[in-house]
This record gives sequence, C-alpha cells and structure tokens, in this order.
Amino acid sequence: MNTKKLLLVLAILAAPAFAAEGIPGATVAADGAKPPYGYHGAMGEACKADPEKCRAQMQARQEACKADPDKCRQERVAQREKMCAQNPEKCKEMKARMEQRRAQCQADPEKCRKEHQARADERFRKADTDNNGALSRDEAEKGNPRLARHFDAIDANKDGQLSREELDAARKAHHNAKRPPKV
Repeated sequence: MNTKKLLLVLAILAAPAFAAEGIPGATVAADGAKPPYGYHGAMGEACKADPEKCRAQMQARQEACKADPDKCRQERVAQREKMCAQNPEKCKEMKARMEQRRAQCQADPEKCRKEHQARADERFRKADTDNNGALSRDEAEKGNPRLARHFDAIDANKDGQLSREELDAARKAHHNAKRPPKV
C-alpha cells in the first residue's frame, strides 16, 4: 500500500475520535457552538443564571473603575491579550476590521459621523417609548441603562426629561473633555 493511501485510511479511522472529542486547540466546540471568549462570554453565562448577583457585581465593578480607571484599562488590555493568545486568528480578523474601519473614517470622516449619529438617533427613538421626543428616567433605565446612570448630569434644565439637545450637548462636552487642548 502506498503512503497516500495509508494516510487516507488513517485519517478516516481517526475522524470519529476527533469528532467525539474535538480537535485539540480548536476554537469551535464539538457541538459546533462558539465558545465564550474572555470576560464577556463567561459573564453572559453567569448573568443568565443569576441576574441580580450579576447586576450587583457590575455596579461594584463600575465603582471600582471610577476609583481607579487606569487599573481597569490595564485589565481590559490583559483580557484582550488573553483572548488573542487563545484564538490568534479571531484576534487577527478583529484587528483587521478595526484598521479597515479606521481607514474608512479617516478617508470620509463626515460619513462616519453621520453613521454614528444615525445609530444614536435609533437608540433614542427605541428608548422613547411614549414618542414625546424626550426620555424620562424610566425610559432611560429601560432603554439605555448606561445613559440612565448619568441622567442627572445630562439633564441640564432639571425637568426630569432628556431631550436630544441635552444629549448632544453632553456628548460634545464629554468628547471635548477627553480630547487634549489644541496648542
């Protein structure tokens, strides 16, 4: 029997073993499901089991990150590096998509701004359940919890409603605060 035929027979005989246990180091589970990568995948499963505990942990994490944002940033970098070590191909694809998007936005920044604004308008529209053009605290909590956490700071006129103008002003102030001053 020649070498090619022998290899083919061995591959056929070995296939059931790999199908039953999965290929070592593979990035897809034997049942075809994608494994949860990093913190978010594991947290997603834990949150399904006990959402109240999850909510408390996330609030504690947010408070810790407010106290020490550099530590949180370093942890996120470490998590990303761990994910990249576990699945370098997925990481490479993600980085390529990010670079492609960055290049598109550098080539046509106005288009990216319009797309971003369209997404923000859509989130606002979905959260505004009574369609009055403003978000109450309840609507913000249900439709955009992250926004609800900053509700009082954004509500400039203190009327208990967030208008598009107040959101735009807060977004601009936040953006300008993050950007270093021009010299």
